[in-house]
Amino acid sequence: MERLATLYLGGNEISYVDARNLKKNVPNLNTVIMTGNGVKGWNVLSDLGEGCPKLEYLSLVGNPITSGDSILSKNNVTNKENRRTFRLALSFALSFLFCFVYKLHLGRQHYRLYTIHKIPTLKVLDFQKVKQSERERAQRLAASAAGAAMEADCRLEARAAASSAADDGATNTFEPGEGKNAEESFATQFTLEEKAQIREMVANAASAEEIDRIENLVKKGIFPGKTDNSGSIPPPPPPPPPPSEDQDNEPSKRQKTDS
Repeated sequence: MERLATLYLGGNEISYVDARNLKKNVPNLNTVIMTGNGVKGWNVLSDLGEGCPKLEYLSLVGNPITSGDSILSKNNVTNKENRRTFRLALSFALSFLFCFVYKLHLGRQHYRLYTIHKIPTLKVLDFQKVKQSERERAQRLAASAAGAAMEADCRLEARAAASSAADDGATNTFEPGEGKNAEESFATQFTLEEKAQIREMVANAASAEEIDRIENLVKKGIFPGKTDNSGSIPPPPPPPPPPSEDQDNEPSKRQKTDS
């Protein structure tokens, strides 16, 4: 997937992206089309900038962050499967409709300038060329009190997204490295050398919890951490032994000796 340059993700109800997995698995992304999804937080823009260092063309038209509640909202199309079909069929047509009719004024304030600041490699945003004057305005915004407040909101939204993912167990997050299960990710995401190391880690795991941790990381396409010289994860230190009866009686023996 490292050679992949273009992704069309319109109408997939994506709310978040995983910056670390994007950077690891698709580092050469040049174009991302995410029209008609569920992106609404500043943290997603920050993650796109971090995970796609070569991104030049981006469309988020039809997402809450750009257009608020649109004709693609859940209130207007109630059946989930019908919504998905509707989004896929009209995502590109609606992209131009939202850009040139609504002019992107219905979304979060300073959305375009903030996006240009967080993804400085962008040349075209929402089918409109990024101008030099916009880059200068984006820099001024980033240095202002409003920009500092937006960064604070970004951090809060990132923590809220992480907490929601932990509570729900699953979110509509685009993670290019994650397979349906650990076996699929193991087969497709790792080199032969990494596979051998992972097998050795599992064989030398000190507990079932350690095996579960390795399995969860492998499922996400993440190599399970640093290893020692033997290639295995060092086991956690053993718990301290419980106090013996002699240790418990030691204070009473001292009291008798003193008396």
